[in-house]
Amino acid sequence: MDEAADLALLDQHLLKTNLLSQRMTGILGQLDTRLSRLDKTIAPLGLQPLTRKAANIDAVLASLSRPGPYRSVSASNPTSSSTPSAVPGTKPNVQGYSLAPTLTPIASVPGSGAATPADETAILTRGPDIMALGEFFGAMDAVTGDLERMWKGFKEGRGGAREAGVRDLSALVEVGFSGIAQLFLKIAREGMGRTYEIDHMLSSGPPTPPNYFPPLPTLLPLTTYTLSLLHPASPRPALPKTESLLAPRYAELISSFADMRGEWMRKSLGVLLGRVEEVDEGGIWEMGRGREKAGGLVALWEGMIVLTEAETLLITTLFPSHPPASLLPQSLSSPLSLLSTAFNPTISTIKRSVSTHAFLAIELYASLQTMSARWEATLTKCLSMTRTPPTGSEVRDMLTALSGTVTTIRGLAMRSFPEFLVDIRTASGGNGNGTGNGNGNGNGGGERGPSAGISDTTHSTLTYLETLPAFEVTVETLLQSSQSQRSWLMGASEAPSPVRSAAEEGGVVKLFVADILGTLIIYLKQRASTMKRVIGQTFLLNNLSHIRNTTAGFNSDIIGPGAEDMLNKAFREAKSAYLSEWTSLIGLLTPPTPSGGRFSGGGGGDRQSLKDGATAFFDRLAELEGVGSGYPLSRQDPDLRDRIGREVEELVGRGYGGFWGRVQGRGVEKCKGRGEGARGGEERMGTGAEVHEEEELGPRPYGQCGEPGEDRIFAAADLRGTPEDVQRRVGAIFR
Repeated sequence: MDEAADLALLDQHLLKTNLLSQRMTGILGQLDTRLSRLDKTIAPLGLQPLTRKAANIDAVLASLSRPGPYRSVSASNPTSSSTPSAVPGTKPNVQGYSLAPTLTPIASVPGSGAATPADETAILTRGPDIMALGEFFGAMDAVTGDLERMWKGFKEGRGGAREAGVRDLSALVEVGFSGIAQLFLKIAREGMGRTYEIDHMLSSGPPTPPNYFPPLPTLLPLTTYTLSLLHPASPRPALPKTESLLAPRYAELISSFADMRGEWMRKSLGVLLGRVEEVDEGGIWEMGRGREKAGGLVALWEGMIVLTEAETLLITTLFPSHPPASLLPQSLSSPLSLLSTAFNPTISTIKRSVSTHAFLAIELYASLQTMSARWEATLTKCLSMTRTPPTGSEVRDMLTALSGTVTTIRGLAMRSFPEFLVDIRTASGGNGNGTGNGNGNGNGGGERGPSAGISDTTHSTLTYLETLPAFEVTVETLLQSSQSQRSWLMGASEAPSPVRSAAEEGGVVKLFVADILGTLIIYLKQRASTMKRVIGQTFLLNNLSHIRNTTAGFNSDIIGPGAEDMLNKAFREAKSAYLSEWTSLIGLLTPPTPSGGRFSGGGGGDRQSLKDGATAFFDRLAELEGVGSGYPLSRQDPDLRDRIGREVEELVGRGYGGFWGRVQGRGVEKCKGRGEGARGGEERMGTGAEVHEEEELGPRPYGQCGEPGEDRIFAAADLRGTPEDVQRRVGAIFR
């Protein structure tokens, strides 16, 4: 029990001891905090040991007691803990401003300031505090004032300790300015933070400097004081020595700040650049991506112009009296290099297929040509506001930053015109997906046989012509800038269209369009000539009709009179060639005149020729039916099918009706319902009461199909329908 009581008592004492220790630790911590605050409070006062002050006082009294124009003032090293006492009757060791442990003597002119040199040394060495800039600026003024007076005396030949004093004071001034520069860059870097919202800037214009650069109010006192040292305003005297010391360090400060601002602007423009890189060029305005690509690239330069204006306002506000001449050009260097490389992928894409991306090149040229003039005017104004002379090579390169890109894109746009004609002439035989034949018989690259559909080349050419009016002014400017008329023909000896001059057609653009259509017609005729005759004629008629219909629906008057006449003439020729196939069909019913002697109307030679003509007619009609089914006139053009169908029906019906009349009275009138249809006997034609199948009953004896004793002229398979039946068969081809 006693041991337990002792242990409990010891625990209580230990607990009390711990509590007392904790309280003592807290008290000591509070004391340490207060001492720290006191040290920070009294540090600017430059308090020194009393022995040091006594030594200074003795040195001053000794100096005053000696005759002479100059008096010495001693101040021991503020970092030293002990100071040698003055020896009466001897020259004391006078020391002043210095950052080194061992100081050289400095002779100071009376009246340099109320604060001691050691106080000012401590303040400048510690560096500026944004909350106590007045104290730092006061110390800096005192040191620079002493430096200028000492420098003036030294230049006047009053040497002595002034050379060493100038050296020490110069080092102290440089240290003080280094503190200002470090604080300036630190606040600027931390204050910029994120990039600016470039979209908001594009929509509302350059923002005010405080909104654009939040650290501006904090940095303005630093820049104002710095400019007062480098460019003191009247009535403050000039500070030549201070200016010579600080000028290179000020240039370093401006260079660092410019690099910082340039990188920040580069990041801000990176948002727009990312959008440009996400856009696919996509051919000739496919899904509008080409225009989006051009718009994104132009927006980059619009953002650059707004940023330049905002940066100029910032510079003139931050450095109101003397804006640095190199700040704006150096700040713009980084974002301009970004913009110059941003166009390289797009230019490479255009170069790979100039004609495919023709309107991307034209759009960029038109936009950037305007943007180049705007950029040059904006930069010239901004350089004037910052008092930067536009004479240096770097500045001249910035003024013409867009000129090289514009020249390159202009050359690509000029190349696109002749290359587009070359692409038409050398196009492969691809057709759309059954556009012209109605049953999916088109091919993609000419590998599955011929097609009568609308050619892919026709589609792409019409798309080009439909887009061209939107750029007519730019295209006209480009074409007129060429030294020769019809430069797009690249010196070809023969023009593809009969139009003779731009004045005759109504402008150089319409002359170019006429040559495009002429080249397309030549290409279509060449392709048609490689096909079977009927298929080629159908192909040519389909494409020319599609061209006429599409160009007639253009919103602009891009087709001149000469080009329109050329199209109409080519269509008439194609239509005539197509109808000639049906004319030749009717020609089969007219037998050639036999070379033998005369024969009676019912002679065997005449009968045989009529029989052969009928057989050839129906065989050819069946062939044309097959071609019309596999390679029809465009089902997308019902007007063409109706017009051509009516003409063919009338032509064939009239021709076959005449043939039908010629064989009247020769026994056929009573056998006219016994033929097989052209579709293999599946459809019987005629209205006679007797239906005779030759396969089953065999040929009927002569005399059974007419008057007694009259010869049978045609077998059942010779005449396969009445004129009405033939017309219906022909009409079915165009349904």
